[in-house]
Amino acid sequence: MLWKLKLAGVAQYGPVDADEPLSLCDLEAAKVALLYENLWQPVVSSLVVAAFTAAILWSAHSPVAVMAWFLTLGVISLLRLVFARWYEQGTASAHQKRWLYIFSAGSLGSAALWGAAGVLFFAPTDPTQTAALAVIACGIAAGGTTTLSPVKWLGVGFISLILLPLAAVFLLRATMLSILMGIIVLVFLALMLTTCIRFHRIIHDNIALKVSVESRKAQLQECENRYRSIFDHSPLGVLHFDRNGVITDCNEQLLKILGGTRDSFMGYRMLDRSANQQVAQGVRDSLEKGSGYFEGTFYLPGAEKGTPLRAIFNGVNCDNNHRIGGMAIVEDFTERTRHEATIYRQAYYDSLTDLPNRRLFIERLMSLCKESSNRERTGVVMFLDLDRFKMINDTFGHAAGDDLLIQVAKRLEAHLGDDDMAARLSGDEFVMLKLFDWPFDDRAEEMAKACLETLRSKLGGFYHLESQQVEVTPSMGYTCFNADECDHAEILKQADVAMYQAKAQGRARLCRYRPEMRDVMKKAALPDRVTSLIDR
Repeated sequence: MLWKLKLAGVAQYGPVDADEPLSLCDLEAAKVALLYENLWQPVVSSLVVAAFTAAILWSAHSPVAVMAWFLTLGVISLLRLVFARWYEQGTASAHQKRWLYIFSAGSLGSAALWGAAGVLFFAPTDPTQTAALAVIACGIAAGGTTTLSPVKWLGVGFISLILLPLAAVFLLRATMLSILMGIIVLVFLALMLTTCIRFHRIIHDNIALKVSVESRKAQLQECENRYRSIFDHSPLGVLHFDRNGVITDCNEQLLKILGGTRDSFMGYRMLDRSANQQVAQGVRDSLEKGSGYFEGTFYLPGAEKGTPLRAIFNGVNCDNNHRIGGMAIVEDFTERTRHEATIYRQAYYDSLTDLPNRRLFIERLMSLCKESSNRERTGVVMFLDLDRFKMINDTFGHAAGDDLLIQVAKRLEAHLGDDDMAARLSGDEFVMLKLFDWPFDDRAEEMAKACLETLRSKLGGFYHLESQQVEVTPSMGYTCFNADECDHAEILKQADVAMYQAKAQGRARLCRYRPEMRDVMKKAALPDRVTSLIDR
């Protein structure tokens, strides 16, 4: 319909806010569009009726007057059709007031000509012709009641201009029959005015409703377009699911994050037993409580590699607050996990040897001492220092020194068990934690000594440095302890003391901590100790 295409008010003034009254401009635009819609039908019908009227009046009145009346009505009708055509082409759709005044001028001009016909061509001596003229005038007025009711004052003016002059002529004749005819015309006028006002209210409410609906549709479409833009171009993955946890839609970013295809996701049941149960719990929470959460590694069905991600689930309700499904926002944690792993590596591992550093080793030892399941285990902490490392570093260069440390680290790692740990403390100092599934007794100490002797022999020997074979020996000090009754700080001090005692005794020594070693170190003069450790 033309008025739907011509909602210039809606197009010009924008959609109506749900909390604001309907714009008068929108209503006016829709009413003007309705007036111009299919205008040719009433105009052509009016011309046809005018032609028959002129034929009836031709013999009883001046042909010149009848022809002048008919031609004037034809010109006005033609102008109305021309303006209606321009309006349909949308040449000035924003000037609704102007178009209404143009339409009103044409309609009221036609009404004035029909009213003039009732006066000019009234023939009291020819009752048949007078009755025909009255019937035609009433018919034209009735037709205007339906077509002009969208604008109340226009409909009232059109009807009044046609029927009031005719009623006045009848009443002024002052005969019984003419007075009766005048009263009938006035009654008909009142009926048409009442009908026009009633039609106006109905049409006004109908147009207001339709304009409101079109405005809400525009609002909904705008919201839908905005959401689809966010949905399609979001840097986060987005998916929709129904109240049964079945995926109904997802964006391209989600497919990129998880590496699947749209067909594999559509219809996927997230609440099935075969699905990820942590994800399923997040979906259930969103459907039952309104929100859910999942963070972890998600595996697609049949996939060997998972994707670290975080998903926030939210329930979606309909108008009656009934849960109809939900949506999830999915964030890819691959880069974050990689960054966290890098930061963790930098914080807890030695960059040269790739062994754990002092911090991680101490945390591991503290954790061991706090565990309650190690009653039948014996622990050994061994400190290791490379003999003559400074001389090797100065002779062959720092690159050779770094290469030596890397080779030592690899030999240490080769000697580790599942629960053991080796770490680089600083420079050429290393530390190792070794656990034996044996109660802390003499037998455990013999096992520890034999193991460390084997390690000393593997660490000692020749290393390939700068195309040469260089002999290197370690000095090692260690302490044994009950893994269930230990103080990590004390254990580290004991192993450190034992290692310095081994250095003091010469190169390539393995020394177990004994309490008297501390007394020896306290009694030893500082210059003597410095001299004894010069070759470290």
